[in-house]
Amino acid sequence: MRVYRLDPKTGSKQYPIIQDGCFVLANPEHGGEKHHAKNKVLVRTEQEMIDLIRLGYLVRVGTDAAPSLVSRNIFIDGEQVT
Repeated sequence: MRVYRLDPKTGSKQYPIIQDGCFVLANPEHGGEKHHAKNKVLVRTEQEMIDLIRLGYLVRVGTDAAPSLVSRNIFIDGEQVT
């Protein structure tokens, strides 16, 4: 996987989750409702996900507790982009 997030507390890698064969993202234009299921953005390919992350979209990653929608500490091919 080319995309991951580094947990700021533990330093562990967290990877984007796949739901129904798609990566789950959120458009920041939805403001306080971007995390609602009705506003999720599903993309099938990793490249589509990367393109949207570069445009400021948030990505849902797996954590030890529950999946989390994140916009910071995201790395693509080992390079920090947010």
